[in-house]
Order: sequence, then C-alpha cells, then structure tokens
Amino acid sequence: NAIVGFSQLRAHSNDFSQEQVDEFVDLIDRNTDTLTNLIDDILSLSALENGKKLKLNIDTVLVNELCRNALATVKARCPEGVELRFTTEVDDSYSFISDSVRVQQVITNYLTNAEKHTDRGEIHLHCSLSERPGFLTFSVTDTGEGIPVSEQEHIFERLKKLNIFKQGTGLGLNIC
Repeated sequence: NAIVGFSQLRAHSNDFSQEQVDEFVDLIDRNTDTLTNLIDDILSLSALENGKKLKLNIDTVLVNELCRNALATVKARCPEGVELRFTTEVDDSYSFISDSVRVQQVITNYLTNAEKHTDRGEIHLHCSLSERPGFLTFSVTDTGEGIPVSEQEHIFERLKKLNIFKQGTGLGLNIC
C-alpha cells in the first residue's frame, strides 16, 4: 500500500517540496525492500514445503562484506534509538564457499526479527571463528523484550508470532 500510495502521490502532484519528494522516495524504497524480502521468504518456504530443493548459487563469499550488506538492508527499518552494531573476528579478506543470497537472507531475517522486538538499546551482529572452533558462526543479539521460556521451542514454527501487534508474517524465523 505504501509503494502504491506514495508512487501515486509523486506521479500525480507537483505540490510537494523536494524534501517531501525525497521522503516519499525513501518510503517507497524501504517498502519495496520489505516486499522483496517477504516474496523471497514465501518462495523459499513454498519450495521447502513442497519437497523441492532450493536452487543454490555456490560461490566464494566474503564474510564481512556479506554481514555489512545484511546490515545495510535492514538499517532503514531500524527503530530510532536502536544502534546497529557489527563486530567480527575475521579479516575483511576472509571468505567461505556458500550461497551468499541464502546466507544473507537468514542473517537479514534474524536482524529484522530483532528490529521488530527492540525499542531501545542495540542490535548486534557478530561473526566468530572461536565461538565454535572449526565453524564460522554468525550471531544476532539484541536488547529487546526477549522470548518467554514457554515460547522458545515454538518461535521457528511456520506463521508463529509471539506478538500479533508487531509487523510480519511469522515466516522469517521458520525459514532460518
């Protein structure tokens, strides 16, 4: 709705200041990213549920670049007063072999989930080689409301939302 509404306002009226036009364009861009992520999640989930294998595009992936791209994807949606942080134990030249789109999709889903439930403080993406020796580990932590112990085993279920008043479909963590 935001994409259509602000696009129509922009297309059919010249009564806006450049600042307002820039704001409309920014809102259109952010909502386009949100819509694209939602469609990607639905397509991925549909493929998995129908027993289809996801098509993977395996290539060399620069770890820190991937993490920075994921952060850039969610930055515009980050609540005011919440700091997005990234720390890493690996050099910028460190790489691994994987599907960068799928790995970034998972990290982005975790970050987006953290944004929905963090009103103040920080969201921290960390990349580690020492947390679990022999493995590359990504972690997302936040200062949000937390997950009640009784719900922790259910958060990865399809369409599961702990707070129905928060934006989202309940697909992101299920895909992760």
